[in-house]
Formats: sequence, structure tokens, C-alpha cells
Amino acid sequence: MKTHLNSSLTVLVCLTLFATMLVGCKKDAEEPEAEDTTGSEIPEPEPEIAVEPVEEPCVVETVYFAFDSSELDSSARAALQEAVECYRGQQDPGLSLLLTGAADPRGTEEYNIALGERRAQAVRSYLVSLGLDGSSVSTTSVGEEMASGTDEAGWARDRNVAGSEN
Repeated sequence: MKTHLNSSLTVLVCLTLFATMLVGCKKDAEEPEAEDTTGSEIPEPEPEIAVEPVEEPCVVETVYFAFDSSELDSSARAALQEAVECYRGQQDPGLSLLLTGAADPRGTEEYNIALGERRAQAVRSYLVSLGLDGSSVSTTSVGEEMASGTDEAGWARDRNVAGSEN
């Protein structure tokens, strides 16, 4: 019985030592205690990362014209004014803009080329009047070449000037 008691006691001591080691290891793995403070210390804020604003590209919206006309309506003027304001706000105004005038398929090829050119010139003149550098804006005409309309609604979309950067 004495042997049995000694073995039980040995097992109990081993288990106690093992448990103490586990608790000791666990305590080592815990985060260190915070330093005593007076409460008046303010932690330093995280440094802010400067984010450069992304410059959106300026776009000259396609403007549309009435049948057999090169006159800009109020919605065309508003869209062009918005584009000029965007270009003025650009850090690098290195602008080279191509305005392409188009017509619907009605009329002769020569007439439609000339009408597309008048439309492109009307847009260019308005942009220049708003302060855009005229030397950076060129014009061309495709006449009816790109026309795809087959009825009045389609032809209305064909009568336009579209801008693109060169």
C-alpha cells in the first residue's frame, strides 16, 4: 500500500509540475503589461498617408445638330462649356483635340462633307470663344460616311460632332 501511495504521490507531483509549466508557458505568451501612465499622455495619431487626387480625363461630349444646320443649341453649348472648364482645371493642359463633323445620309456626298466641316468649325469656334487654345483644336469631316440611321431618330444621331484627343 505504501508503494501505491508513493506512486500516486509521484503522479500527483508530476501532474502539478506539468500544470505549473503550462501556466508558466501560457503567461510568457501573453502580451506584456502596459506601462503605468498618469492618464494625461495622448497616444500619437497614426501618420496620414497623402493621397493624390486622380485627375479625371476631360471629354468633349458628342453634340448633335438639327437637320441641315450647323447651329449649336443650348444643350450643346452647355456640354462644351463643361469640357472647357475641365480642361482649364487640368494640371497638364497639353491638349490636342480633333473634332469630327458628321451628317446624315440625305444630300450629296460633297454637301454632307461641307456640312460636317461647318458643324466641326462651329464647335471649334465656340470652344475657342470660351478660352480653349485654337492652335490645339483641329477639325475634320466624315460627311455621311459613318451614318447608320435609317429613319429620323437614327439620322438625328448621325448629325453630330464628336471630339477626341490626338
